Amino acid sequence: MPELPEAEVARKSLTPCVAGKTIREVLVGRRQSIRTPLQDDVTFALALRRRTIKSIERQAKALVFHLDDGSALIFHFKLGASVRCGNERLADTGGVALNFTDGSSLEFADLALSEFHVAASEDLARLPVLKEGADPLSRSLTAAKLRKLLPKNRQIKAALTDQETIGGIGNTYSDEILWNARISPFRKVSDLTGAQWDELTRQIKATLREGIRDGGEEGFTDARGRHGCYHTRVHKREGEPCPRDGHPIEMVKKGRKTFWCPQCQV
Repeated sequence: MPELPEAEVARKSLTPCVAGKTIREVLVGRRQSIRTPLQDDVTFALALRRRTIKSIERQAKALVFHLDDGSALIFHFKLGASVRCGNERLADTGGVALNFTDGSSLEFADLALSEFHVAASEDLARLPVLKEGADPLSRSLTAAKLRKLLPKNRQIKAALTDQETIGGIGNTYSDEILWNARISPFRKVSDLTGAQWDELTRQIKATLREGIRDGGEEGFTDARGRHGCYHTRVHKREGEPCPRDGHPIEMVKKGRKTFWCPQCQV
């Protein structure tokens, strides 16, 4: 499942491919992914045709394509998707595709509950798909602010992965952040010390930036076909020795799987 680093890698690889290009036609092979207007692929295509992409912004795990008429195309990865730039026009697609006037194309494929919306810029804040919490890479997210944001009665991993509180951190990177910060994923938010809040805030930013530098998680591919190489230390490493102390990594399943080292994460 793509998280914030994969969405940012997608944005960075898409921008030089599509910014400044004008949409010639829109192909929709999966109508159920069109949410605004609801499953109306004709109106969706008409709203995008002849529009020029000015820029691409990331909001948590969503990409916002700002268009020249003041509207925007919003794409949310949800459970998974791939974005691919091509040098040739596409004749059909199993997902959603944009053909540009210069003969190139952009395809959104392998859609897993992914969503597309078209909205005026002034309406973006009202879209439920964009109503996610604070951006963890924002300079304004300090240890003091994080401490106020996270609900005190929850376990720290559950709090970090609540998209209404902080947007973009999912199962993979929460495990990695907490291992890097040496904090148990089952620790109550109210039990964290001041030093742990400082370290947690630092590791949130450092871990996500490492994921971006590495092109996303292993298995992720950006818009130009480059493969991610972010190597997890604990996530999906059950039974392997902890890179820090050698203790076997453990997995606990409470709804979702959590991977951690009970020796060095307290």
